[in-house]
Amino acid sequence: MDISVTGQIPAGSIVVEDASDPSDIRLRLAPDHASTMRGGYHFRVTGARGQAVRLRILDVRDLEADRLAGRDGYEDAWTNTGPHVSYDRRDWFRVPGRVVGRDYVIDHVPASDVCYYASWAPYPLDRELDLIARVAKSSRVRVAPVARTVMGADVDLLTIGEAGPGKRTCWIIARQHPSESMSGYFLEGMLPRLVDDHDPVARQLLDRAVIHVVPNMNPDGTRLGHTRGNGAGANLNREWADPSPDRSPEVLAVRARMEATGVDFFMDCHGDEELRCVFLGGPLEIPSRTPRLASLFGQFERAWMAVSPEYELGHGYPGGPPETADLRMAWNWVAERFGCLGVLLEQPFKDTSWATDPVRGWSPQRATLLGHSFPAALNQVVAHLR
Repeated sequence: MDISVTGQIPAGSIVVEDASDPSDIRLRLAPDHASTMRGGYHFRVTGARGQAVRLRILDVRDLEADRLAGRDGYEDAWTNTGPHVSYDRRDWFRVPGRVVGRDYVIDHVPASDVCYYASWAPYPLDRELDLIARVAKSSRVRVAPVARTVMGADVDLLTIGEAGPGKRTCWIIARQHPSESMSGYFLEGMLPRLVDDHDPVARQLLDRAVIHVVPNMNPDGTRLGHTRGNGAGANLNREWADPSPDRSPEVLAVRARMEATGVDFFMDCHGDEELRCVFLGGPLEIPSRTPRLASLFGQFERAWMAVSPEYELGHGYPGGPPETADLRMAWNWVAERFGCLGVLLEQPFKDTSWATDPVRGWSPQRATLLGHSFPAALNQVVAHLR
């Protein structure tokens, strides 16, 4: 049987250079549309059951120039990790990968004639739409589009609970970067808990706050299998200081809605390809930082660690000194604009250092449970947000 390799699947991303030799299938990372950004991959191999295949992603060392500042002391995204693999697109496990010269090499013997490989388990748009439809059945939830993307898709906004005197206004956004799909699974844990009428934590939190959630800031990039870019090739998490209707309408519209509601708490959900931990970036680098915000950030960190050991205290976001805060990023811009607790959540692509899972690494299951723990952490600080 002939072996086929393709990225032409929903949210797929790979360039096939040569798949004629199963022992040396040569691939390249696909750049985002209208952009040079690349890094994520998701593709299917068919017809290889029981046969040893070697998948070689060429020239990944070229990406070293794109690493964020402050990362010199950390291993890169390709070291000591392997892809997520699935035969049914539901159960994802790891196989080893290694850097050989300038390339990333995956050796595997598929147990099925249909096998999917991804930099991290994808979170399909259909699954996201099912989640939104499921929680929308709750009387606590209103769903409406907050924006229209470059390519004409709706950006959904879920409003959970109702605003009222003395209640705080909390915002959570996810998937500015489509390849960081652990955010979708995080919301699968968080959203159902918030609408559970029998959950005392959710009831108390919604007595104190209204919560606005944008499950997917970048539906175009998700559909196209992008690493970071939207339909215009823009990295949305570099657009918050000056969004435009042509390049970043998603950010422009969400910012406008925030101006209308105000913001007391903000969290932007991402994934980190290099660090081996769940960690938060806090509002400590913004120009108007205050001791009160620093104290509140520490309180929130300790609250989350208390309800979930997956959150590891003490892993600060690598970067420059406070005066160099990048206000193009959502967490910095929102914290500066509203004087609120604004945080960046990073989940690992690899695994955590405190509790390794050699079969799955950081997995959809763990991301979902982390999301389930979040309302309890927020509930511990919501009364102190102002």
